[in-house]
Amino acid sequence: MKLAIGDVVRLLDDMALGTVTGFSGDGSNRFVVVTDAGGMLRYARAGQLALVARHLQPMTRGRRIVGGFAFAIALLMTYVAVRSARELGADWALAFLSGLGGYTVIAVAYRWWIRLTGSRRVRV
Repeated sequence: MKLAIGDVVRLLDDMALGTVTGFSGDGSNRFVVVTDAGGMLRYARAGQLALVARHLQPMTRGRRIVGGFAFAIALLMTYVAVRSARELGADWALAFLSGLGGYTVIAVAYRWWIRLTGSRRVRV
């Protein structure tokens, strides 16, 4: 199970809800630190937890700007790919596929950037 700090989990032994606040242990003795509604810290093994909800950080201003920039570059790449394919004599189906490929290159690069700079999940 992969967890991140801030995820909401349910402890299976007494069905209490809590948020993941940290990880403890070494090697095979890994514990998850869970804070329940009363603010009490509890330690639990991964097998004693059920994931209820993932914590997602809101998109920052910088990420929104990069997302808009990536979208604009992807549209430009689409235009350039379609225009180039049409000038080389391709019919509309091949021109459409080249435009789709140009857009996909930028979209995939942006998604990988989001994944690499996003929150970290820890396997417990």
